[in-house]
Amino acid sequence: MIQTSPEHVSDIIKSLKKGEVVALPTETVYGLAISLNSAKALEKLIYLKRRDLNSGKIFTLVPESKEAISHYATLNKIAREYIAKHIPGELTLILNKNPDFSHPYFDHFTTIGIRIPASPLFAQILPETGPLLLTSANPRGGQPAISSDEIVKTLPKVDLIVEGRTREGKLPSTVLDITGKKPVIIRQGDLII
Repeated sequence: MIQTSPEHVSDIIKSLKKGEVVALPTETVYGLAISLNSAKALEKLIYLKRRDLNSGKIFTLVPESKEAISHYATLNKIAREYIAKHIPGELTLILNKNPDFSHPYFDHFTTIGIRIPASPLFAQILPETGPLLLTSANPRGGQPAISSDEIVKTLPKVDLIVEGRTREGKLPSTVLDITGKKPVIIRQGDLII
């Protein structure tokens, strides 16, 4: 485990490109991020989160840009409205997966969670790394971390930890499923819809 500051953007980008798991702050809670294209990092992330592929829980995909969302998900009028209003931001949208998008992890699912954090750090790294997978920084059943100190204690096997702290009392992103006829809130965060 190595720690770095948010100013060392090039170190964060290098770590993600090398297939490492990086703990970094978002505007909500700390997240664990990996490159979408690293099988090694995905294996480690599943291990760190103790995630069962049959659990139904899906890691969130962070597209390289707002415009790229349609590469990964099928967008209807409602989806486009939520994207225009709340992305980047504290919203994770559950969408139907684009049938043309194939990936060893997402091929297990028909839906996909999409979020782009409204964080200056993500705005700096995404153009360099391309799409990422993101999940809250906590072992299964634990509370999402809000500081790098918590991650040192609860997830010591993370490869790189970006030092910092998110706001006390901040909730993870609001999760909204828009795959059916009506939008359904799966998890209520600070963002009220």
